[in-house]
Amino acid sequence: MLVIISDIHLTDETTCRTLDPGAFRIFAERLQDLAVRASWRSDGGYRPLTGIDVLLLGDALDLIRSSVWQGEGPKPWDDTHGHGYVQRVAKVLRGTLSHNVRSLAILKALSVEQIIRLPESSPDHKPDFEGPQIPVPVRVHYMVGNTDWMLHNQGESYRLIRQVVCDELGLANDPAKPFPHQGADDPVLADILARHRVCARHGDQWDPLSYSGRRDQSSLSDVLAIELITYFRDQVEATLGDQLPASTRLGLSELDHVRPLAMAPLWLDQLLRLTCPVDSLQYEIRGQWDRAVRRMLDLKIVRDGQLAYYLGSFDELAQLMMFQGQIATDQGEQLAAWIAKSRGGRTLSLVRNAMHEPEFRNRRARHFVYGHTHVAETVPLDASFMDGYVLNQIYFNSGTWRRTYHPTGKEDSPREFLPAEAMSYLTFYADDERHGAPYEVWSGILGTAPSPIRRIRVDGPQQALKPSKAFIAAGEQKLARPHFLSGAAAHSIPKPPAAG
Repeated sequence: MLVIISDIHLTDETTCRTLDPGAFRIFAERLQDLAVRASWRSDGGYRPLTGIDVLLLGDALDLIRSSVWQGEGPKPWDDTHGHGYVQRVAKVLRGTLSHNVRSLAILKALSVEQIIRLPESSPDHKPDFEGPQIPVPVRVHYMVGNTDWMLHNQGESYRLIRQVVCDELGLANDPAKPFPHQGADDPVLADILARHRVCARHGDQWDPLSYSGRRDQSSLSDVLAIELITYFRDQVEATLGDQLPASTRLGLSELDHVRPLAMAPLWLDQLLRLTCPVDSLQYEIRGQWDRAVRRMLDLKIVRDGQLAYYLGSFDELAQLMMFQGQIATDQGEQLAAWIAKSRGGRTLSLVRNAMHEPEFRNRRARHFVYGHTHVAETVPLDASFMDGYVLNQIYFNSGTWRRTYHPTGKEDSPREFLPAEAMSYLTFYADDERHGAPYEVWSGILGTAPSPIRRIRVDGPQQALKPSKAFIAAGEQKLARPHFLSGAAAHSIPKPPAAG
C-alpha cells in the first residue's frame, strides 16, 4: 500500500501560520483504518499487510517562508554552497522543526514506534481481534518540491542537514544522497512506484515560476514570496500598522495562502474593499504594493533573467499584478490566462502535462500524481486495451494540508475569496490489496472558524443600490431605490458592543 501526501508547508511561523497537529492525528487514525481494509484480499480472505509506504511528495517543509531571509545576507538565489548561505538554511530548518514538534512526532511515530498495528489472521482467514496485534512497518519517503529544494543539494553541509531531517521525521531516505525530485532519482522509491503503477512528481517542473531548469537552485516563486509578499507586509505594518482596522491587519497575514501566488493582488483588492473604509488608506496600501512590485523588478536576479529560463516575460506578469490606481474588471481573468499559458495549458491545472509523461505513452503507469497547485483533482486521462485487459489511466493532484482561498461564483461584481482548511491524501493498492481495488482518494475540507476579532464589512453603495437581474426581469425596478435600504437587508456598520 502506498499513501501520497504533499504541500504540507510546515514553516517556522515567522511569516505565516503553520499546520495544526490535529491534521497529523487524523492522518494516523486514517492510516490505521486503511491498513485494516487493505488487508482484505481479492479472494475474500484477510491477510495482514507486510508494510506501508508513505510518500511526502514535495513541500512538506517550507524553507522559503521565513523572516530569516529578510534583511542583509544571502538569499535563496545566491551561492548555495557559501558558508553564510548554509547557515541560514540550517537556521530556518531549526526554527521549522522546533515549531512543529508535536506534528512531526506523530509522523515519526508511524515509522519508528510502529504505531500502526493489525490483528493476526485466524485459520479461516479472518482477523483475530482477540489475539495480539502485530506492528506494520511504515516507511516514510521524502521528495522535494519548490519550497524545500535545498534538500536536493549536493555537499557535506547538506548531508548533515538531511540527516537532521531524517532523524526528526523518521524518514527512510539515505541522507548521504540528495532527496529525490522525481522517482527515478531514488532506485528504492522508483521500485515502489513501479509496483503500484504510479508516476509521481511534485509538479513544480511544469510551472515556470517555480522551476528554473534545475532543482538545486532557486526560482521566481522564491522571489515573489520573499521580496514581494513578505516585504510588502512588513512595509505596511511598519508604516500603517497602527492606522489599519484590525480586520485589515488580520487579512494581510493571510496573503501568502492565496494560490497561485500571482493572484495575491486580487485577494488584496477584495480585502481592502471589504475591511478598510478609509479611501486614503486604500490608495496608500495599493501604492505600496505597486512600489514593492517595481522594487522586485529592479532586483539584479530578476533583471538578469537567471531564474526565468522557461518563462516568456516576467515583466508582463508583474504589470498584470500591479494596481496602477485600480484593479481592472478583467484583471483576474488576464492573470489566470497568463499563468495557464505559462504552464502550457488553458487552465491552472497540470493535467495536460501528465499526458506527456513517458509512462503515459508506454502504458507502464496507470496513475499520475502531481502536487504543487494545492487543488485536489481526479481526472480520467485514457482507457485502452493492453495484454487483454482494460488499462484506465488517471491523473491525480494530491492537494494540500493548509488553508486555501477560492473565488466565489458571484457574477456582475468583483469576486470574493472564501477560506477553508484542506487536507487530502491518495492511496494506491498493489496486487490483491483492498479486494483488488486500484486506488482510494480522500479529500477533506473544514470551514474556517470566525475570527475572535470584531470585523467591520464595508460594501460599496454601488453594490447595495444595484438591483438584481430577477427584479429587473419582473419589472420591479422600484426595489432598487434608496428607500429599499432601510429594510432588514440594508448594509450597515454594526453597533459597538455594550459596555462590560
